[in-house]
Amino acid sequence: MTTPWIVPRMWEGETVAVLASGPSMDKALADSVKQHRRICARRSFRFAPDADMLISLDGPADAEFWRESRDFGGMRICGFECNEDAWHLNLPHERITLGEGHVVEIRNNGLAAIRVAAMTGAASILLLGFDRGLYEKRENNVAIGLIGLEEGIDALIAELWATGIEIDRV
Repeated sequence: MTTPWIVPRMWEGETVAVLASGPSMDKALADSVKQHRRICARRSFRFAPDADMLISLDGPADAEFWRESRDFGGMRICGFECNEDAWHLNLPHERITLGEGHVVEIRNNGLAAIRVAAMTGAASILLLGFDRGLYEKRENNVAIGLIGLEEGIDALIAELWATGIEIDRV
């Protein structure tokens, strides 16, 4: 059963690596930042089963994922209350401006993991597996898929830079 979690500043001043599951992510890349705290966004835990934290905003409907991640050794964070052995963190949607008068709201595991890294007190955040240009797919010149994610990552990086947190895309 999920237990509500209020994020403590448990990694104050540390470097935290956030691992996304883009095509560049592999075990060697995940291991290259083993000396730091590591947060896995969703399925990237497959490359870092010994990471400190796993975040999945996806709810109980994805039973296969929760079964697969059951043996993950670090903290498991869920975006919904469910019957899993995980902490529940209710993060709001990210509001992303795509243009004048064009705002979208999205929930994304990678964005959530970056936000949680900042909430833990990280002084520096390393982004791995966040592969530019792969988020918004197009068919017949029409955008489909993860619309606004790249802009959301850029906006979150700018927001955190303004607070003094260093961000590096590896």
